[in-house]
Amino acid sequence: MLFLFPTSLEAEPFRRLCPDARVVISGVGMAATAATLSTLRESGYLDGKRCIVLAGLAGAYGESVARGEVVEVVSETTIELPERFRERYSVEPQTSLRSVSSNTVHRSVADGLGAEVENMEGATLFAVAPTLGVRCVEIRSISNRVGEDFALWCVAPALENLAHTLKSLFVD
Repeated sequence: MLFLFPTSLEAEPFRRLCPDARVVISGVGMAATAATLSTLRESGYLDGKRCIVLAGLAGAYGESVARGEVVEVVSETTIELPERFRERYSVEPQTSLRSVSSNTVHRSVADGLGAEVENMEGATLFAVAPTLGVRCVEIRSISNRVGEDFALWCVAPALENLAHTLKSLFVD
């Protein structure tokens, strides 16, 4: 199993808790995630891996998902594309966590258009994992409300919740 985090900040609590876990930092956004997955495939790093777990922070639209709650994303929409070009990717739930839909964005989108959360990498994983022959799981912890000032985000508690949830789901 491979754990993919967009940033070192997001990975740090999990690395402390599970120092032997295989962790890769993908970079932020769809392009960085695609490039990282391509590099991992070309280098043979994904050989024998059966699952990639993408984990990190997400923002919630409105109050439907609690700050600090850890959720499993089961559908992703590339929401910033014109409607006729938008893609929606879906996977079967893999955990007992609450299943949510997400928008993959380059910047915060004020209107969720039916999604509960947003992030910047998920659609890439859902699009690429099948071509790599691996299953994927996306786990996110809610640090903020979409559009709110960064000073109001609850990053540390959200990341601690994420680390403990990942450990209990995939490492213990």
